[in-house]
Amino acid sequence: MFEDWKRPSAEETLEATWWLFDREEGMDAVMEQAGKSLDEMFSGLKVRPFQYRQGKDRLFLARYEFPKYREDFQHPEGVFLEEALGFMDFLGGFPLECVEMLVLVGECSSQPNTVAVKEGTGAAPPVPDKFFEWPEADRILLNTCYLAAAHVKWWAKNLPGEPEPKNLHWWLRVNPNNPKAKFPVPGEFLALGVRLMPDAPWGRQKSSPFLYSGNWMDTVYYTGAVIKELIEPDEATPYPRYRVQWRKDLVEARPSDFAEYRVGDRVAILKDVTTEKPSQLWKDEDVNNFDADTWVIAPVSFYGLDRED
Repeated sequence: MFEDWKRPSAEETLEATWWLFDREEGMDAVMEQAGKSLDEMFSGLKVRPFQYRQGKDRLFLARYEFPKYREDFQHPEGVFLEEALGFMDFLGGFPLECVEMLVLVGECSSQPNTVAVKEGTGAAPPVPDKFFEWPEADRILLNTCYLAAAHVKWWAKNLPGEPEPKNLHWWLRVNPNNPKAKFPVPGEFLALGVRLMPDAPWGRQKSSPFLYSGNWMDTVYYTGAVIKELIEPDEATPYPRYRVQWRKDLVEARPSDFAEYRVGDRVAILKDVTTEKPSQLWKDEDVNNFDADTWVIAPVSFYGLDRED
């Protein structure tokens, strides 16, 4: 199939929008917010974030909204499917002709055997083992250079009242609508993975696909964290507590019951159950501040992926 594909002229393609334009004020600080918290994702899945200026990592913003059950959207303009369970807007480049495939990659919902990655070693992307194929079909957003999935909208309008991209970037809008889908896990980092055509320049990325934009997909009641340390019971607190990695922060978290956790476990964090907000937005206060007084570790597993037992 690839041998029969004719390369458009340079004036017709805009692959440079995926690697040359490396700044977007107010929308390019995701790596700073992550600190070292995504290192395990990068090493475990062998997929790397967008590289700019001598191998520095960068991830752009993804906006999202997930409403409570039967609650209305605060941003109804983000919804184009009646059965949408929420919406996600990933910042991206020009999607057509130069892109072989765009996919979704999850911090914990993606496993190494479900991510087809090639190491980047040169000025152009490596040739994939199989063109236009991905191990998990429901993660594909765009395929065969220009075919978008039914739940994807290209060049989506900027959300009213929100800052607009100033460089050659556009919003890719996703309306997840499959109630049986096993992603995103609440609180996991979900990213847009980019596979450019192998004859296109790509700024010497370190993997194909490379991750371009994303966010931690919290819900109104749940986020997620990773156990980093057990704090033994003492006279003041007769039960174990835990130090957890949440975004770039190491914070102390209390368990909701007597379930025991091990270092390295990914755990569900139950947030403030008294909140009256109708939906979770990417810009809510609780996406930046861990409330140690209210939030607790809860023995909840999503899709059987969070814990081994």
